[in-house]
Amino acid sequence: MRISLFLISLFALTTLSTWFAFSGFWLVCGLTILALISLITVGYMDIAILVFLGAREVKSTEEAAFHSAAIQEAYKLGVTIPKLYFYNGALERAFVIQQRRDIGLIVSKGLLDICTKEELSAICFELLLQVKKNMASKRTKVLFLVGMITWIFQMMVNLVIKFIPIKDVKAALNGLVYFMIHPWIDLIYALLMGKKYFNKLEFFLKEYPVENKLLMDVSSKLTRPDEIYSLPSKKLIELSSLHKSSHYQGIITLEFLPHEWDLIFNEKLEGRV
Repeated sequence: MRISLFLISLFALTTLSTWFAFSGFWLVCGLTILALISLITVGYMDIAILVFLGAREVKSTEEAAFHSAAIQEAYKLGVTIPKLYFYNGALERAFVIQQRRDIGLIVSKGLLDICTKEELSAICFELLLQVKKNMASKRTKVLFLVGMITWIFQMMVNLVIKFIPIKDVKAALNGLVYFMIHPWIDLIYALLMGKKYFNKLEFFLKEYPVENKLLMDVSSKLTRPDEIYSLPSKKLIELSSLHKSSHYQGIITLEFLPHEWDLIFNEKLEGRV
């Protein structure tokens, strides 16, 4: 309810701002863009997230183990069989998206490459458990909102820097905006989702010790939180993304959001050491 109210308030405020700030042709353009974003919000948030991540559907002939694991865990939990996607990013991540009855599992190519069949089953189980417990819809909305805000800012910056003739100034402006937007993204994510979501997920996972153990094994293969989120390493990854594309910057933004690998399973690993 909180995320839906936030989206409604944001669109209402943007509509009023467009109405007072523009007139004539620009008013029509602004309202058309708002109508398009509203349409995507209502019916195509899952597709938008796939676009933001540059995700591609996984064919059964490409990743037979992934497909087998997803079907098996979907039957076990009694949920709709999901569509499977992978994307190329900097970190090993997995996300679940849900739009009404349509479910999608998005896994980074790096994560697919390092997991055994049993570990893939545990990952699918953990993602589909969020669907079973009616949590995935909220996560989808938050990922969409963060991705949309990032995309809008990048689009605006790209429009501005096209009129700047000096290449170094373009790069500096792009980097400045990119670094300035991250604290706001983190604040929005904390307000709308925060650790409460992951605490709830951890509570549900306690009922499944076998999957929990496999997920901790997966987590032990990944980059640890202090390596990901330490200021020098994070800024280096962000800086390197500036030399690739604005789309890759959007992928990095979604990957750096707090994730269960860091907030649940790595904490358990640290407790076992």
